[in-house]
Amino acid sequence: MKYLIITLLLAFTRAENDKHLIPIGRLNDIADHVNNHPDSTWQASKFDVAEGKEQFVDTKLRVGVLEGSAPKEAYEALDAASNQCENNGLPKEFDARKKWSQCESVIGHIYDQGNCGSCWAVSTASAFSDRVCIATKGKKKALFASQQILSCCHKCSGPDGCNGGWPMGAFAYIKHTGLVTGGDYGSRQGCQPYLMQQCDHHINGTFPQCSSLEKQKTPKCKLHCYNFKHDKTFKQDRIRAEKYYSVLPCAAQNEIYQNGPIVAAYTVFEDFYTYKSGVYQHVTGARTGRHAVKVIGWGEEKGVPYWLVANSWNTNWGDHGVFKIKRGDDEGWFEEEFIAVKPKV
Repeated sequence: MKYLIITLLLAFTRAENDKHLIPIGRLNDIADHVNNHPDSTWQASKFDVAEGKEQFVDTKLRVGVLEGSAPKEAYEALDAASNQCENNGLPKEFDARKKWSQCESVIGHIYDQGNCGSCWAVSTASAFSDRVCIATKGKKKALFASQQILSCCHKCSGPDGCNGGWPMGAFAYIKHTGLVTGGDYGSRQGCQPYLMQQCDHHINGTFPQCSSLEKQKTPKCKLHCYNFKHDKTFKQDRIRAEKYYSVLPCAAQNEIYQNGPIVAAYTVFEDFYTYKSGVYQHVTGARTGRHAVKVIGWGEEKGVPYWLVANSWNTNWGDHGVFKIKRGDDEGWFEEEFIAVKPKV
C-alpha cells in the first residue's frame, strides 16, 4: 500500500508539473493560426526545433504573479488611488522614453528574469528605477535591484520567489525597507546585480534556451553589497518609496504622462508567448497564469488603440523586448491592476 501511495503521489506531481509545460510544436501551430487569422492585429513568431527533439516552454517560470490577494500589510499601506480620469490634452501617442529622454537608458532598459518566475519583482524594481530617475531629473540614472526584492521580501511571495509573488507586496517592501541599486546578470553594476542567468524565452536568440537550463532557486537574502566594485554601502545606497498606490484604468494615461511608467498585472494565454509585433489580442490558446510588466506609453495602430509595454524576457523576444496590447477593452484583464510608486528622493 505504501508503494502504491508513493507511486500515485509521484504521478500526481508529474501531472501537476506537466500542466506548466507547452510543447514548442503546439506554440508553432498557434503561431500559424494567429498569422493566418483574417482578423488578427498582430504577428507571431515560430521556433526552430531540432529534428527528433521535443522542447517545451515552462510557463511557471515565464510568468510569476501569484493568484489571490497580496499580504494584508500591502493593502494596509496602499495609498489612495490615482483617479484623475479626464484625458483632455493628452497626446494620441506617448512614449515615456521620449518624454524623459534624459532617463531613456533607464526607462528603455529591457530586463531578463531568466529561468525564474520573478516578473513581480523585476517589474516593480524597473518602474521604481524609472521614477527615481524622473524625480531627480536624470541625476540618478541607476537600475534598482530586483534581486533584493526577490531574495529578501519573504512576505511578497511563496516559499520560493522564483515560483511567483505579488507586485503590491514588492512595492510595500520598497516603502518599508528601501531598495539598493543592481544591474543585470554579470554586469557588475550597482550594489546587488541580478543573479539569474539570461536565457531565450521561446525564440531563437543569442542566449541559451531557458528550457535547457535548470530551474533556478531564489538565492538567499543578503543585506550587503556583494558587488565589491560598488562605491557605497548597502545602507548608503538604499532609497525608499514615499508611497505606492493603485491607478484606476481611466486614470492610467494621466498617471504615466505626469509621473512615469506604472506596473500592470494581467493574464497570459498560450498565444502571447509567440508575440512578435503588432497589437496583441488573445486569438487562441489556454490561460497559463498571471504576469507583471511595465507600461511605458500608449498609441494607436491601424485604428486599434494599445498600451506600450516593456516585458522582462530580454530584447530577443517580441519587438526588441517591448509589446503592444489592445487598450480600452481590458484585454486579458490588463487594466484591472495598475500600480504606481512615488520614490522618496
